Amino acid sequence: MSNLLKYDVIYILDPGTSADEMTAVSTKIEQIVAEAKGTVLKKDDWGKRRLAYAVKKHREGHYVFFHVSVPPNAVAEITRNLRLLEKVIKFSIVQDTISHLKPKPKPVRTPRPAGAEGTGSRTFTPRHPAPAPKAPEAPAAPSTPAAN
Repeated sequence: MSNLLKYDVIYILDPGTSADEMTAVSTKIEQIVAEAKGTVLKKDDWGKRRLAYAVKKHREGHYVFFHVSVPPNAVAEITRNLRLLEKVIKFSIVQDTISHLKPKPKPVRTPRPAGAEGTGSRTFTPRHPAPAPKAPEAPAAPSTPAAN
């Protein structure tokens, strides 16, 4: 079982697809995964959404998401079947490379004791000392009128 890898399979169905046809497509994917001795970890029906651009003359599509654990050779079979199904207008299969990573634990913040705000061990030292204040200038002497 160590050769199983996790993949995200997303496909978009024609917006005019009936509920029976949607079920048939998802059943086909689940059947391929089961035949490859894999497992479906998660299945989400994202519903009908507007597409960013027209795909096969459709502006909307019905999104379906699968998170599966299968051997790498089963991906080719899933791809082949999604290409053959007429109701699938677009699909993507991506290997999940981050689900096994654990999130980094956040450091625990301890609250300061009451009244300890601003009493840290650090003191403020300015990078550039302020210039010394200038002495006020003396007022200029009144000028006398020039004699001609």
